[in-house]
Amino acid sequence: MKDLDCNVIIKESQDVLSWNEDIYLFHYKQKEEIKRANMCVHMNLVSVVLEGTKEILDHGSKIIVPAGSGFFMKRGSYLITDKVDDPNKGYESIIIFFSDEWLRSQVDNILENVNKNVSERKTPCRSDMVLLPADELMCALISQLKTCLTLNTDPKRLESILPLKIRELFQILISAPDGSYFEEQLRSLDTHLNPDLVRLMQSHYKENISLEQYAFLANYSLSTFKRKFSQTFKMNPGKWIMERRLEEAYNLLRSEMNITEIAYEVGFETPAHFIASFKQKYKNTPKQLQQKL
Repeated sequence: MKDLDCNVIIKESQDVLSWNEDIYLFHYKQKEEIKRANMCVHMNLVSVVLEGTKEILDHGSKIIVPAGSGFFMKRGSYLITDKVDDPNKGYESIIIFFSDEWLRSQVDNILENVNKNVSERKTPCRSDMVLLPADELMCALISQLKTCLTLNTDPKRLESILPLKIRELFQILISAPDGSYFEEQLRSLDTHLNPDLVRLMQSHYKENISLEQYAFLANYSLSTFKRKFSQTFKMNPGKWIMERRLEEAYNLLRSEMNITEIAYEVGFETPAHFIASFKQKYKNTPKQLQQKL
């Protein structure tokens, strides 16, 4: 089996709609089964299998995608198998390729208020691909996109709606029961995330500085800092700083420091504020817990 290059396949196909070379909508059809072919994926993609079964291996994992389900893949190299379940239908899928640049321009809109809909992940996703289980909303939108490829409407008009429909698809995928897996992958593609943000906050959470000053140190505007902070820590900055200070104070109760010294050590401006905040979290005053430890 020869190697498969998605970039070449797209250019040679007639069933493609594109937008600014940032999004490609591709109707992929294959009559014969493909087994363990090397596939070079030049752009990130989301695909939904319409007929047959897809099997994908990356550097550390394997997924099997039945008809009606989908998958996300980061750009890279994979071994793929297209299984034909019905010889009269072959293998068929809809594939959406999208660039990092387009995602970064849309990430705020796509991920806005997403934590209200997505359950918290318990284990990190270590793969470059994610299985997207069958979902009615996903399949309904994919059906619309497939129809777009068969219409006689002005191609420019069709192409102009692609960003809107793909953004809608991503929001549907994130809101699905297992959507946090897909959400995590989208966040990992947002290269505006500052890898030093965790180090910044761990180093300075005890300091009495404003959020504007934290944003300045992170080289962000205040609004961007708040968004990046929520993506990284899954809570707002004020709450995280308070939680981190109280956790450190709890650990210091075992030391020889008195309550006032602990309050100032972890960044509270007054012992009274520290005692009230501590009691709200731990249901005991610092002194009461210190006597129990």
